[in-house]
Amino acid sequence: MRNSFLHLCIFIISVSFSSADLIKVEDGSMITGKVIGFDADTISLKTDFAGTIKIDRDKILSVQSKEVFSLKLKGGKKASGSISFNGKKIRIAEEKNISSVDFSEVVSITPKSEKIPGRKWSFNTGFDLLGKQGNTEELSLGANLVVLRKGPKDELKFNLEYEDREKNTEKTADRIGGGVAYEYFFKDSLGWYLRSELESDDVTAVNLRSTTGAGASYRLLNRDKQTLVARSGLGYRFTDYDTGKKEESSMTLDLGVTHKYQFNDSISFDTDLSYVPGIGGSGNNRFVHDSAMVMPVGTSGKWSLKMGVKNEYETEPAVLEKLDTTYYSRMSFSWD
Repeated sequence: MRNSFLHLCIFIISVSFSSADLIKVEDGSMITGKVIGFDADTISLKTDFAGTIKIDRDKILSVQSKEVFSLKLKGGKKASGSISFNGKKIRIAEEKNISSVDFSEVVSITPKSEKIPGRKWSFNTGFDLLGKQGNTEELSLGANLVVLRKGPKDELKFNLEYEDREKNTEKTADRIGGGVAYEYFFKDSLGWYLRSELESDDVTAVNLRSTTGAGASYRLLNRDKQTLVARSGLGYRFTDYDTGKKEESSMTLDLGVTHKYQFNDSISFDTDLSYVPGIGGSGNNRFVHDSAMVMPVGTSGKWSLKMGVKNEYETEPAVLEKLDTTYYSRMSFSWD
């Protein structure tokens, strides 16, 4: 019985290793995953436990992969097949032909089946409607539209949103806004961004606010289930108020953080923070925080429910309240 159990364990382990690429490093460790790329210094391996990792080639003793790769060699030569790497030699097996080349002769190695993803457009529209009568009369209407074009290295985003809320005949929100943002990563963790926003808010006495910012993006986390991006740059803000307060026009810092955690294929938690302090004579600092849980509705994959909270804070507002907090539940519909 014990021997049978031991053989079963060995069989399971061997099957799990054989179904994945295997890398052995100089300290004796063996790492399994999917080889997704080689360069002169590292090998990129996509793992289930740590996302995509890069391993220094000098520390690798051997690589075994049954995937089909395309190799570009010096002198313009090309080869393809499953590969194994041991020391300074790469062994290429294509059908019945087996050949070996020095790694120094290899210009690039890429998965043959892997296609470079192109830019993809997606659309998302959301709305919420709430009515209440009795001891409290309340009417709430909100809507938004997001148009996104996303590629492997860049993202272009357009957004438009509208809020109209009233409680006991008193306006609590009357806002319309929109903007455009572009972000490009020229390295895995480093990129640049440019954004511009316009908004009008009668409740906070803002006739028009224009905010523009540009700077560097830092991808602190980029895993299958979690991403974290920080941004820092300079900007310009212009605000025209609907009161006696003098219009504001000044340079600003432009700071932000975006975090997304995917619990599973359907449920995610998104957080967006932005901090825009005035500089060059302006003491008005603006902070916006938005966190929301997104859950599917139905089985089509197109409908979702977004429940969240949004905080907007200004150190020198045109009205008495400095902090404005909104709790919302919004139905969304997405399509490509």
